[in-house]
Order: sequence, then structure tokens, then C-alpha cells
Amino acid sequence: MSESESEEAVHSKSNGDDQLDFLAGCRSPAFTAALDVAARVAPYVSSVLIKGETGVGKEIVARYIHARSPRAASRMLIVNCGALPETLLESEMFGHKSGAFTGAIRDRVGLFEQAARGTILLDEIGEISPAIQVKLLRVLQEREITRVGESIPRRVDTRIIAAANRDLADAVRAGSFRADLLYRLKVVEIEVAPLRRRPEDILPLAEFFAASLADRLGFAELNFAPECLTVLHEHTWPGNARELQNAIERAAVLGGDGWIRAEHLPPSVRTRETSDEAAGGSVLRSLAEVEMDHIRRVVQFCNGNRDQASRILGISKTTLWRKLR
Repeated sequence: MSESESEEAVHSKSNGDDQLDFLAGCRSPAFTAALDVAARVAPYVSSVLIKGETGVGKEIVARYIHARSPRAASRMLIVNCGALPETLLESEMFGHKSGAFTGAIRDRVGLFEQAARGTILLDEIGEISPAIQVKLLRVLQEREITRVGESIPRRVDTRIIAAANRDLADAVRAGSFRADLLYRLKVVEIEVAPLRRRPEDILPLAEFFAASLADRLGFAELNFAPECLTVLHEHTWPGNARELQNAIERAAVLGGDGWIRAEHLPPSVRTRETSDEAAGGSVLRSLAEVEMDHIRRVVQFCNGNRDQASRILGISKTTLWRKLR
């Protein structure tokens, strides 16, 4: 693995602190409950295990914990354990001594030392080898590490947060993950529910992604065509928030005029819309019925906020009030 690939697997908090605004778009009871636990554990040094499917926002929850902790002024480093081979991961995490192996031309300070008095997020923790598991267990138990090629342990003061996209209890039963390490990691366990179980979050997150993408893509603003909202809400989002973000970016780029339309969403997202039309469901309804159903959906998505609903629908608040009456 090249040095640039290694850098992609390890990054610091500066690469995504602004993404904490993402949390403002998550209002579902399931996500609110997860954030409540995160806020409660943030002031303490206790280890946290965040679990959830790929793309649900586990890293952002970890950033939230760090930002609300006494360690917020220090570094937060994030390492993707599944992106590095065992030998390189050990060197990245614990450091090495010059000459410890071929290519080790100078002493290297590992991530646990770099994140002194800060936080380290071990993403995809379930992918680490048994040998690394033993070394990590020692860090949790003794708060010390040993660089590769050295025999003298070094004290470290680093808070550990781990994230997993699969059930580590299953890995323990399968013999691929140590039970004692799991217990040490999950002093507090936080589950981030998939987006399909948080339909209240779809529209607010879509608006957040549109706002953040507009500047990056060079649009004054990005707006949603009314028919697009129903399609977004009815999709099950197996890729979770990450899939939603990519879908919106694709539609924005293909549209090219500042509008996000259903026709420019990925085919996998439009599948249900297409099958409904093929079944003739919408053909049997009047235009007024379709319009009223859509208005009710948008108002429901906005939790009754008519200012937000009228803006999304592209009509005035007076017109919205009249139609609802």
C-alpha cells in the first residue's frame, strides 16, 4: 500500500467537523435516542462502541462525542481498520522504531501517541487480526503501547471509540473476535439505526445534503422538484445516508440547472416509482387527489412546519393554507 493510500485510511477531525451540521437534519426518535446516549457518555473517558450499517453516520456520532468531551481541543484521529494490511495497521496504530522492518528508515510515532489527550476512532474494528486484537486489549487494560521493534512500553492518554458495521457478538461466536476485547470496547454501546427505520430523517437530510452540495458544485442553491420528494421517501435506502447524498449529487449534476428532479435520480432509487406507474395506480386518481396527497406528505415530512413545506412545494404560505383547508 502506498503512502497516499495509507493517508486515506487515516484522517483527522479537521476533514469533517462541518459535517456535525448533519445532526441537525436527524430528528427521528431512533437517532435522537442515540445522540442522547452519545451526549451522556461524552464527558467521560469510557470506551464506546458505535454499531450500525455502512453509511448511517457512525463517524459523525463519534465526532459528536469528541466535540462534546473535555478532549475537544485535542486531536481526533480516525483509522479505517479494514483499509490497511495487518503489518501496516500495527505500525500506524502503535508506531515503529527505525530499522524494525524493511522500509522503516526512521522512528515513527503511532496514532495513539499522535492523539495524546484526544480521541481515536477505530472504524471497521471487526476487521482487525487476532494479533492486533491482543495489542489493542493491552492498550485498553494498561493504557500503554509498544512500538514495533521496541520492548519498552509507552504510556498513552487517548480515548478509544470503535465502530462496526456488523455484529461483533457473531464474530465472537465464530471465533474471529476476542470476547474480552469486545467487553472492553463496549463499555457504552450506541446503535445507529438504518435510514429505512428513520423515515422522518429523509427529507431533512436531503435538504442538508443539497445545501452542502450547492456550494461545492457551484450552484447558487439546489431545489427539489415536488415529485422528487415522494420518490426519496419511498426508497428503502440500503446504502443509508451515504446513498442519499450520492443520489442527490447525481441528480444535481445531471440536471445542471439547480433543480433536483426524480428523472435524474439513480435508477435504483426510481424503481418503485416506475413500478407504481406501470401498475396504473396513479392513472386511476385525479390530478387534484395526487396534488393533495403530495401536499400532505410534504407537510408530514416537515413535522407540520408550513414555512418549510411551502418553500419545498414552491408555493406561498397563503396558498398552502388554502389548499389544506
